[in-house]
Order: sequence, then structure tokens, then C-alpha cells
Amino acid sequence: MGTWLDSVNIRLMNETDLPAIEWDGEYKRYRRVYREIYRGSLAGRSVPWVAEISNIGIIGQVFLTEKQPHEDYADRPYMFLSSFRVKPAYRNLGLGTLLLKVCEVTAGDRKIDIIVLNCARSNQRSRSFYEKNGFVVVRNDPGKWSYIDDEGKIREETNPAWVMRKKLVSSSKS
Repeated sequence: MGTWLDSVNIRLMNETDLPAIEWDGEYKRYRRVYREIYRGSLAGRSVPWVAEISNIGIIGQVFLTEKQPHEDYADRPYMFLSSFRVKPAYRNLGLGTLLLKVCEVTAGDRKIDIIVLNCARSNQRSRSFYEKNGFVVVRNDPGKWSYIDDEGKIREETNPAWVMRKKLVSSSKS
């Protein structure tokens, strides 16, 4: 007997998905950032996943970007997880956990055994979710960053975060 998750198709994002991941304009300001992630996928640097249901559309997303070693997170290349979202009507039903598993398999396929993410300090619910799934806090991050928005303007945002890390156990690396 299946579950509702059997109706979800998790697949690599394609260019035609870019408008949909703006989530009805809520994330329109990140349009150029998302396009860069997509371009990075064409070059093999990032892996953007979307979760969709036929006749409904995209209900979740998560991006992985391969990064070089960082003194605070990993002494070898790692995958940075970002833009992890599940639409409210589909939260707490297993989709987030399934998307995380897809990320772990993706990292393992690339022979990478560390995933790092930033979790907003104001979002205790997300932190609990990540901890339940094996992530640990490795440091605080002031969360200051800048980007060029959809109108071509430089925007600066501050979102203090916990930097969280998970060491994958299925990898052959030590």
C-alpha cells in the first residue's frame, strides 16, 4: 500500500521551472540567484531538485552546490544545501525527509560525505528537523550576504543562522 508521497515526482530542476520556484512571487527577488544555480547545474557544480505533483505543480525544492574545503566545516569538498522549501500544505508529511535523503544520495554519488547548511536562528522548527535528521550545529553565522535582485539592484540581507553539518555514514571516505 502506497502513501501520498508515491504521487510526488522528485526530479532535477529544468529551466522552465525557474518561474515556479519563485513561489507565486514570494521569492521573485532571488530570480538571478536561482538562474545562477541552474547555470551551475549545467556546468556540474550544483544539483537543484524539485518535488512536484502532476496537475498541482512544484511543491518543494532543494539545491546542492559543491564547495571546496572550508576551515570551519570540512577538510575536503562538501555539498552546501540551500533553498530548501516545502509548501505549507505539504509540510510534516515526510516530503522534507525524502528530499534530504535525495540530497544524501546525490552527495554520495559524487563521493562527498559532508553536507553543510545554514538554518535561520529564528527557525527552531527547522533546526529541530535538521537535528532529527543527523545535522549538528558547528557554528553561528551572522547571515550577512548580498545579491543582485530581479530588478538588477544590489540587495543586502541579514539572517543570522546556525551553520549545521552532517557527516554521511554511507560513504567510503573517513
